[in-house]
Amino acid sequence: MTASKSLRDLQKDALFAMFSLNAADTSTDSNTTSSPSSSLATNGASTAAATALAITDPVWKVLIYDRFAQDVISPIVKVNDLREMGVTVHMPLYSDRLPIPDVPAIYFMQPTAENIRRMGEDLSKRLYESYYINFSSTIPRPLLEDLASTTIQAGASAEIAQVFDQYLDYVCLDHNLFSFQMEDSYRLLNDPSSSESHIEKLLDRIVGSLFSVLVTMSAVPVIRAQRGNAAEVVATKLEAKLRDHLLNSRANLFSTDAGAVNRSIARPVLIILDRNLDLNTMLSHTWTYATLVHDIFDMKLNRVTIPDPEAPAGAAAAASAKRKTFDIDVNDFFWKRHSANPFPQVAEDVDVEINKYKADVDQVTRSCGVSSLEDVDPNEYDSGAKGLTTAINKLPELTERKRLLDMHMSIATGLLKTIQERHLDQFFAMEESITRQTKATISEALRDTSKSPADKIRLFSIYYLSVDTISKDDLAEYERLLVEAGCSVAAIGYLKQVRAISRMTASANVAAAAAAPTTAATDLLYRFSTIGSKLTDHLQSTGVGNHFENLVSGVKNLLPVRKDCPVTRVVDTMMENRDEAGGGGGNNAANNPGDVVGGDYLYLDPRLPRGSSGKPAKGRTAFGEAVVFVVGGGNYLEAQNLWEYTQRTSLPRKKITYGTTELLTPNAFMAQLETLGGGGAGASMGRVPL
Repeated sequence: MTASKSLRDLQKDALFAMFSLNAADTSTDSNTTSSPSSSLATNGASTAAATALAITDPVWKVLIYDRFAQDVISPIVKVNDLREMGVTVHMPLYSDRLPIPDVPAIYFMQPTAENIRRMGEDLSKRLYESYYINFSSTIPRPLLEDLASTTIQAGASAEIAQVFDQYLDYVCLDHNLFSFQMEDSYRLLNDPSSSESHIEKLLDRIVGSLFSVLVTMSAVPVIRAQRGNAAEVVATKLEAKLRDHLLNSRANLFSTDAGAVNRSIARPVLIILDRNLDLNTMLSHTWTYATLVHDIFDMKLNRVTIPDPEAPAGAAAAASAKRKTFDIDVNDFFWKRHSANPFPQVAEDVDVEINKYKADVDQVTRSCGVSSLEDVDPNEYDSGAKGLTTAINKLPELTERKRLLDMHMSIATGLLKTIQERHLDQFFAMEESITRQTKATISEALRDTSKSPADKIRLFSIYYLSVDTISKDDLAEYERLLVEAGCSVAAIGYLKQVRAISRMTASANVAAAAAAPTTAATDLLYRFSTIGSKLTDHLQSTGVGNHFENLVSGVKNLLPVRKDCPVTRVVDTMMENRDEAGGGGGNNAANNPGDVVGGDYLYLDPRLPRGSSGKPAKGRTAFGEAVVFVVGGGNYLEAQNLWEYTQRTSLPRKKITYGTTELLTPNAFMAQLETLGGGGAGASMGRVPL
């Protein structure tokens, strides 16, 4: 178990090893996770030559990738990283490519029939000198045979240097955050019209990708999972796959974990949960920096596209014509420090960072005797002058800091404009105390013509899933108001049946709401106008802000109340082994608000003999590390809530890696709910055949 490194770092190591032609000693980590596809014979001399080639001088290479592999690479690897690894050209698999006959080519792609056919076309055209084929996951035997046949037909057997299974079929979006990029996963798993073969295929993909995550971590975990839904199926399939690999594989991909059989503190726990445990978190209006960016700007693969911050409010056409795109680096100093902070605190910290930047710029310009950084020419100054050398050496760092502050200023400006236009402060304030809302306050929000239909349906859905009772007459009145507001009520049709089957999400906010202070948001919009004008002025001046005197005052009274999401409460119980040997009684959150962990959870250990007890031993040591995986979609709010939990637990500090089938914005998740409700099939929690 490589406890000191994040999943992102481990995946980056694996990618860099692949770029070095899978030479083990070129990896930055001693743990290598790729495996040669043994069913395809390769020339031993070619493999030895490839290793020697990678170990000596850097080799100029071409990188070819399919769409999924591009998604894996792009959040982690920069162009400069590729160049340092000798990759001078990188192109999509399905692009038109000219031959480059004197260089080796690294292929990174999913093992699909379409990709094998495309690979065969490249081999026939003799595009490259040699081919290093890397599959994101294990290639099935029939496809491997197709590749061998295609290679022979092309007469290119001698050019195939390597064929590797990389076990990298997941996307890392933060240090301990991963997604499988499986679109519409919640809908597919809960729609009765989905065929069993389609569901089975999706579940097998989830199992294979989870196996890849564990291979990268070199960890065989204890597995805990909800019963009676997709989480149970995934858990049992994954345990069988792990057990089979440990018993039958010639090359053990988990060899570095071999000594951790009976030491729970050294092995992680994999907690697999179903999305239906908590729907509210997926629909909530949020107030932290990263969650707002994801919700408002639909951040994908860490790329953010925002309207021109200088466009006037409400000028939608003009704003859409001019847009700015930014790539968020998870190691960006500002993002790293503030992505999980409430927006008011982020605004305050922007002021601090700007003042720091200005002080450093002033020091450099005074040392060089100029008025601005643009006037500093390093070639004009005596390199022997210690003070000048120190000042000039700061130039690259200051330039990069200015770029990052400009970016975050633009993003903050866009957020504030959207908050103003959509009254997101009011929605957030209401949802923080959702069980205190009355028919009058909800109805007033639904009637407010200044609020968007998308935000109204999210608010009402959370209210509907949180309160104990709603009369038929009241529900009919709410639906009428939603329709008049331009909302689709298809999702409500689905949620009615979810609520009738099991009130899984009723406890999401009960405990916290009882202690939550009443939040006044009536005058917040007035103060936001001051903030917005300040930010715009800053962008129009030097590109970096001058003063934020009025910034924090406008948002101080909307700091989120600390509370644990249902998933976090389950994780806490599982990591601390407090579920009384497995618990019992099914998913009873609806019957016992405030207790979402009272259900019956599977306990599986792939390292124990088959048929061993399926319950954790009493008095078992708490787990120090967990991988939390949600089947059916997740979001940044849930991930941040888990990470915040690790920061406030007693030492030794816990480590949590969060993953899901897909990261969804609230609107994207609502679209899946609407599809389920609009199709006439109704809800079917437990649709997955067990």
